[in-house]
Amino acid sequence: MNKWCDEYVTVNGIKLHYYRTGGNKPQLILNHGAMDDGLCWTRVTQELEKDYDVIMFDSRGHGLSDSGQGDYRSTTRATDIIQAIETLDLNKPVVGGHSMGADSSMYVASIRPDLIRGFFMEDPPITMPGEPIFGGAMGEKFENPTKMMSMIASFFKHLPSFLTKPLAQKMMPDAPDEEIIPWVNSKKRVNKDFIQFMKNPSDDITEEPFSALKKIKAPGLLFIGDRENGSIVSETTAQEIKKILLNLTVTHLIGANHDIRRAQFDGYIKALKNFLADIYK
Repeated sequence: MNKWCDEYVTVNGIKLHYYRTGGNKPQLILNHGAMDDGLCWTRVTQELEKDYDVIMFDSRGHGLSDSGQGDYRSTTRATDIIQAIETLDLNKPVVGGHSMGADSSMYVASIRPDLIRGFFMEDPPITMPGEPIFGGAMGEKFENPTKMMSMIASFFKHLPSFLTKPLAQKMMPDAPDEEIIPWVNSKKRVNKDFIQFMKNPSDDITEEPFSALKKIKAPGLLFIGDRENGSIVSETTAQEIKKILLNLTVTHLIGANHDIRRAQFDGYIKALKNFLADIYK
């Protein structure tokens, strides 16, 4: 069991839960995707905690954090993180995340560029007009992918515990326990309010990402996988983002799906370490 700090911070009218490795080191905030939670960064954090003070938030409606009571907009999630940075008196951390967490991180960088020194995004929900949110078979099969995701989360939430890990291992046969166990536990802890929201979002989870990107000043790192394998960000979209963010590094990990770090962990962690080393040199 990792001996990480396990605390709450009150922000934006809710209690936000987080894990933190601590120490007098450069600070890094990790934001998880929809239906995951902070400990889904366990494997990445184990690689980084020697050199960085890593803070893993449970987003509103996830993990041990309070429900968002139906409000899961990009700007609301970003405000949670911004107020946490201020309340915890963090020193211009790098902020990043996966999917929904990448979106949150992008909006933090857009709304308060003075608070951070860099950001990274792992397959954020940014597409070109007319593109389905996911590529490949997932995009072809599911008109409403968020509803499909909510169904999977609800299934695991109500599945008897002794069945969850074996089933998850069949779904992710190459994933180690550091990925499987937090992933399963996160589905047990996700708030029913968020699952309901994902079935029929009352508002888009993301809000005009290209407009937000134009306000970002910090250097960034964008991870993309293969669109045909189910990733969100296509190479065309990545190049459009690059036109806006000149100080952006795009890392395409070939063969990866939407869960890029799980599919191509070695390449992912190498690129992330190199990015962080450049930021904090």
